[in-house]
Amino acid sequence: MIKIAFAGNPNVGKSALINAIAGSKLKVGNWPGVTVEKKEAMFIHKGEEIKLVDLPGVYSLSPYTLEEKITRDFILEENPDVVVNVIDSTNLERNLYLTFLLKELEKPMIMALNFYDEFAKLKYKLNMKEFQDMIEIPAIPVSALKGTGIEELLDSIITMSKNKEKGKKYSLPFDKTILSIIHEVEYKILTNEKLLPATKEYSKEFLAIKFLERDSHIIEKIKNKYGVDATHLFDEEIEKLENKYDNDSETILAEGRYGTVNGILARTFTTSIKSRLDFTDKVDKILLNRVLGLPLFFLIMAGVMAFVFNGSAPFIDWVDGFFADFVGKYVGMLVEGTPDWLSSLIIDGIVGGVGGVLTFVPVMVFLYFFLAILEESGYMSRVAFLMDKIMRRLGLNGKSFVPMVVGFGCTVPAIYATRTLEDESSRKLTAAMSPFMSCGARLPVYGLFTAAFFGAKAGLVVVSIYIFGIVVAILVGLGLKNIKGFKSENKALLIELPPYRIPSLKVILNSTWLRVFDYIKRAGTVILGIMMILWALTYFPNNGDSNSSYIAKFGHTFAPIMKPTGFGDRWETVAAIPPSIAAKEVVVGFLAQALPLAEEAEAEEEIAETTFGEDLMEQVKGFGGAVKDSVVGMLSLDVEGLFTTPDAEEIEEEGRGIVQATANLWPNDDLAPLRAYSFMVFILLVVPCVATLGAIKHEFGWRYLGFVVSIMLVVPYIASTLVFQIGKLFF
Repeated sequence: MIKIAFAGNPNVGKSALINAIAGSKLKVGNWPGVTVEKKEAMFIHKGEEIKLVDLPGVYSLSPYTLEEKITRDFILEENPDVVVNVIDSTNLERNLYLTFLLKELEKPMIMALNFYDEFAKLKYKLNMKEFQDMIEIPAIPVSALKGTGIEELLDSIITMSKNKEKGKKYSLPFDKTILSIIHEVEYKILTNEKLLPATKEYSKEFLAIKFLERDSHIIEKIKNKYGVDATHLFDEEIEKLENKYDNDSETILAEGRYGTVNGILARTFTTSIKSRLDFTDKVDKILLNRVLGLPLFFLIMAGVMAFVFNGSAPFIDWVDGFFADFVGKYVGMLVEGTPDWLSSLIIDGIVGGVGGVLTFVPVMVFLYFFLAILEESGYMSRVAFLMDKIMRRLGLNGKSFVPMVVGFGCTVPAIYATRTLEDESSRKLTAAMSPFMSCGARLPVYGLFTAAFFGAKAGLVVVSIYIFGIVVAILVGLGLKNIKGFKSENKALLIELPPYRIPSLKVILNSTWLRVFDYIKRAGTVILGIMMILWALTYFPNNGDSNSSYIAKFGHTFAPIMKPTGFGDRWETVAAIPPSIAAKEVVVGFLAQALPLAEEAEAEEEIAETTFGEDLMEQVKGFGGAVKDSVVGMLSLDVEGLFTTPDAEEIEEEGRGIVQATANLWPNDDLAPLRAYSFMVFILLVVPCVATLGAIKHEFGWRYLGFVVSIMLVVPYIASTLVFQIGKLFF
């Protein structure tokens, strides 16, 4: 089997190229011991079994991030037969720096010049023969989108793998002075009895460069494996290098590589007058403007969220009706005659649980679709740049804001997005702040309580809840930033701003599908199990009497503790908190079970006798109507609709009187709206869903999960208590 590693900067099309080669979607898992995604594809080409490994996108091989560590360690230790360096051919200068870092690993390598169709459209020219001679590796023009150059790339890979060019020596991109110092370090390595065995695992050139760069990762590996601490063995050579060039050694070597890149491109590459980079610079003058940059960002995000919620709302209603009116009806027929507890378990526990998960899948689809557009277009990397100054006040840099933006859709991917940050402290601090962003699953709770207690002011109330979460996240960040374990090195933001490009629909759809499927797989099974447990706690011990159920007893027990928050005088709201940890949207379903609803005798009489085919056609028509309403909703560009909740009559009709039942939690109480607001604040800030807790545990371990949970038990209690107690002064 031929093992091929694909390496390159982020957003150069590695995954798309692998899919184009293998003709199938990547198999996604995790790298051993860490949660960074491991993507692989297997296929056969001309009788050869080939395994393609998509390494994480990186800008360098100095392991400040998990991605950089994984990429370098895989190439060095797993010894792939060929490394395919995927390059954005329209952005050669920025991409070739990584090429020289990969060459220093001295593995057989081929360059895939991706986006070559765009390269040609821009009328760029590259002297391919001279370029390959100077870069010292074969360069194959390809287009993952159009599938061109794939056959030639595969043939070159197979040929190189059979030639067994292991340990290939590439020339180093440094001047004579730097090379002479590197040779001095090499001599020391070869004459050191303890270090000499390391040259069997790593080349002496690679070790020399890493020692000069003070690469702590390699130094630690050498110390653990060969028992020699090289931290200060080469101080004399490092001092000589730094005195000669009046800079730190890592920067000196980086400038040497960039100098060689510029020299090669000056001789081999020419651009047309009409350059996409010129277009990018012009757009950035507006989008990255000091005054307009942030307002434009918030306007863009408001537009995206308007598209997401206006577009997904009709599908949410359709999915909800599909499970309630179609699946529920026919499953009810199948379980007719079974014991009441079994019928209730299947209909309320299982069908209700699956329906609860899938109801909010449309939000995820639209959210991930539009986020993929922003990512693939090149805009999201600019968001980090815009937010850098603000995040620095928390000891973070602009990259930390990206997971928080993702958190408005779903906190689970927000936690996983922290792995792109440079150090563990930044990752932990960002992970502690992200759950306070109001995710989409909380919207049903806001919709219910604002419709029941705030009427026409519902939109303003929901906006205030979103802002409240952001403020609390910032306050928590300020409180944690000086605690041991959260102190970040506060490194400068180093991020590539790729040129703008029109995203590929195929890539966007593939990205959306992978994320949504991951959401369903991760959250669906967990929520289904929790819903069944919740059903049991609500059904027993008195066969469906929620007021005397086990969970009602829990509510009565803890109600006195929650009384300062304003909503603790009702056991139902207190008992709704544990289900919220399963999934925030479950709160509405629980209250529908726990609160007394209006009689529905009339509704039952109206159920018409229809056939399965008629019901199915009705659902198909409903789906068609949802598509139409979704398109109309998005084209209306109703940004205000982002925070508009359904009116009382609409929710009451869909929720079978749940709005009226919720409004009766505190009848004839002037403080009822304040109590409701306090409850929404608590749901906003309390421990996130089980899927998020699982993500935090996978990323940071049980101890840190316990720390986050403790914060998210204390903070909501304090916040809700302050909201209610201070709010009473104004009512």
